[in-house]
Amino acid sequence: MKKLLFFVVISLYYSCTVHNKTVQKNADELTQIEKNIIDDFLDSELDKERYYRFKNYKYVVIEEALKKVKSIDTYLYSLDEWNTMNKINKSEDVKNMYFLDSLQINKIKNNLKDEEVYRWKVADFTKDIAYTFKFEELRKTTNTGEYLQNRLIIYLSRPLIIDENNAFISFEIGNGDLGFSSITHFTVLMRKVNNTWFEKALYFDGVFN
Repeated sequence: MKKLLFFVVISLYYSCTVHNKTVQKNADELTQIEKNIIDDFLDSELDKERYYRFKNYKYVVIEEALKKVKSIDTYLYSLDEWNTMNKINKSEDVKNMYFLDSLQINKIKNNLKDEEVYRWKVADFTKDIAYTFKFEELRKTTNTGEYLQNRLIIYLSRPLIIDENNAFISFEIGNGDLGFSSITHFTVLMRKVNNTWFEKALYFDGVFN
């Protein structure tokens, strides 16, 4: 049931995002900064203990990237949840997590209102990505039972760069042995320190697997 719900939600998400095929001038090419952010994130994330039992699995990336607006929406959901819980937002950790003001947020959302869907290529990654896979093809494997055995399936957004030292990435990963069994999903704040991007904070959207 959870798996079915996941595919319904994702199907609706992609049906709303892939209909416009007009390509922006720079939409088909990652910048070097974006590549650095992605590489540093994946190197750190995929080395975590929760993936140890999948050490012999290959990585597959869903070709249609999650939209960058998902990152700012998750940030806002997390901020609203924090405020609702009446926590005292005075610690440095909180200031570091929720550092955008309303003007910045509105500007970001306005800039992303006509955002195009980016399509990942294996060449975008230095991490050993076996191949990219269209979302529709993944759904077909689930319907036919021809699952992606011994694969970890990654959904990833293009980095939403806030400034020279801060960027958001939305990420979901699942085990492909039985279609898609989600392992984790979140939006992460990456912060640059000495030319390396580190995970600074995680934000969640209230959807639990």
